Amino acid sequence: MEHIEKLFKNPAAFDLNDETRGDFLEAMREAVAFHRKNSKIYDGICSRSGFSFDRDVGGEGDLHKVPHIMANVFKEMKLLSVPESQITVTFTSSGTTGSKSQTNLDVVSIARQRFTRNSTVESYGLAAYDTEVNYLCFSYDPDTGGAKGAAHTHTAYTSFARAREVFYAISRDEKGEAKFKIDECIDALARYAGTGIALRITGFPSFGYTALKKLDEMGKRFEFPPDSVLFSGGGWKLPGGDPIQFYEYAELVKRVLGIPHDRIRDVYGMIEHGIPYMTCGCGNFHVPIYSRVYSVDPVQAEPLPCGEKGLLKLITPYIQSVPAISVLSTDYGAIGENCPCGLKTPYIMLKGRAGVKKYAGCGISAAQLLSR
Repeated sequence: MEHIEKLFKNPAAFDLNDETRGDFLEAMREAVAFHRKNSKIYDGICSRSGFSFDRDVGGEGDLHKVPHIMANVFKEMKLLSVPESQITVTFTSSGTTGSKSQTNLDVVSIARQRFTRNSTVESYGLAAYDTEVNYLCFSYDPDTGGAKGAAHTHTAYTSFARAREVFYAISRDEKGEAKFKIDECIDALARYAGTGIALRITGFPSFGYTALKKLDEMGKRFEFPPDSVLFSGGGWKLPGGDPIQFYEYAELVKRVLGIPHDRIRDVYGMIEHGIPYMTCGCGNFHVPIYSRVYSVDPVQAEPLPCGEKGLLKLITPYIQSVPAISVLSTDYGAIGENCPCGLKTPYIMLKGRAGVKKYAGCGISAAQLLSR
């Protein structure tokens, strides 16, 4: 695993060059070999398609050929490439109904996932470990969130600056049921505004939008320090299924809290894949050096040209515990290049969900809870 280890010790998340391209290629070679050896199912997928890394992958341009597993498979099957005794944590998607995706992680996979998240935030210049801030987390508190992957991730984003106080918007009520405490969130914001220190917000945008919309309608305005940050992720639907547009949410945040657009960052990710895709100051989801993302034709799974809409196929060698090194998602998207922010890595342009079935994910879960 020499090249995998090297790749996941490189803290420059967007430094795409000949060396990091070569490291990724060789890391994928190691990952494919590991999972073929340790997962009969993944080996069978490769064998059935006649795939050979040495023969079929002549360079980085061929990495899309690495056989994938459909994301929906993880709703139905528990796939492992390590003994069950090595699994230390299991995370599920945040849906409240229907079948849920899950991922099972060992110590090595957890460490690499954490490293990827940390290096992404640090590479964007958004870490301030020596600065004291207040946090408002529009998500589940650790006790209520349980095994939900989104709850764990939202909490992880409270680690990039020293916390004076952390307030969670969703906790259990007297009946033991999860409850969105909107009035307490508003009280927390008013209290934080009086401290004069920076604010950091994490969590589902649907909850943040609902709370800030109420403040906006009340005519309330705060002006938090310019080094404040908002990280959002998942849950872009309101009760009734109406989607929230990112630019609309960003305008609301700026108007009510005074946080500028370039300090408002959205994170795209999926529990089956584990790599975070965070927007730059221009609002684009850049692909870090730890993964590759393709827009592919839904029938042939062949990559499409930049700008063309297809299903997103996501590839990464980080995960050791599960053969999820190549995942075909149910998300439509396109790939863009030459972002005005100056980063050399390509970026994802999300285009919606594929199919007609509404899978139980973060957006649906948030809408259900908000409608209670």
